[in-house]
Amino acid sequence: MATAPLERLLPGDRIPDIRLYAEGFSRPLHAEFAGAPLWLVKPSADAVAAALPPVPAGVKALCIGAQVHADVPPGWQGVRAEPRWLDLWDADVLWQADTNLRLQTSHRLPLSTPPAVPATGEGLDASALVTAAPVLQIPAVFERELCAELIAHLENDCGGGEVSRVLVLEGGEQKLQLDPTIKQRRESPLRDPALEARMHERLLRRALPEIARVFQFPVARRDAFKLLAYPDGAGYFRAHRDNETPDVAHRRFALSINLNHGDYAGGEFRFPEFGPHRYSPATGSALVFSCSLLHEVLPVERGTRYAMTTFLY
Repeated sequence: MATAPLERLLPGDRIPDIRLYAEGFSRPLHAEFAGAPLWLVKPSADAVAAALPPVPAGVKALCIGAQVHADVPPGWQGVRAEPRWLDLWDADVLWQADTNLRLQTSHRLPLSTPPAVPATGEGLDASALVTAAPVLQIPAVFERELCAELIAHLENDCGGGEVSRVLVLEGGEQKLQLDPTIKQRRESPLRDPALEARMHERLLRRALPEIARVFQFPVARRDAFKLLAYPDGAGYFRAHRDNETPDVAHRRFALSINLNHGDYAGGEFRFPEFGPHRYSPATGSALVFSCSLLHEVLPVERGTRYAMTTFLY
């Protein structure tokens, strides 16, 4: 699947790479500015560039334009870039990006006070790193509003979904049947083509480029999207692999997006081959992992956990 063409950048998007130029400077943005929080502004005039807010310690800051804005405050670097890339940005808006160059929030200029810099948190110690599962977490693949629409779609338009079944071999034939020793959840495919198109576009622009970069795997196809509900006290999926049987052996990566993190307790992912750690991405964020990894969804203890899943190959 080809990545989606961008007309404007939104929170959750990763900044596309581009070569930046200034006097004595010519470097790709990703090579020079990843690894630290980034501020980025496209001023409409030199006066706007000259009045930019002070840059906190540890933050990199770019003042971009068709020509270099030379008179910028300390901490800012004036650079020029190609018009096709500059067209992605609105003028006089300060964007904050994380250390992975994913856009977080935007602020219309001028600002009365500089924006706060999110804390980066403590690093994992060596023992935790050794046993961490090789999974990829991608923030903000779906907006919170889209997540809420998907929950409503499952409960209202899809009738809450059907009880999930497992595929078994019986008398030489494959059959679907209920098996509460393996899993308990409700599920449904999408019934709204417009919703599915929005979800597909978000994967193209936010998830597929990260999967290609991290795993060096170009996703060509996906399974149909499936909406899931793990109910209070009765939702779980015991440890399993997603490509063990001949009918699903083509699967390469599983992608799961939490739709309502914080509204339930329990329901985390666990990869028992890699220790006791539990994984529970924020609302709209994706967890991507190889289908050959043993994994489980732990029992939901309170509330209902809603999620979306698909398989990539």
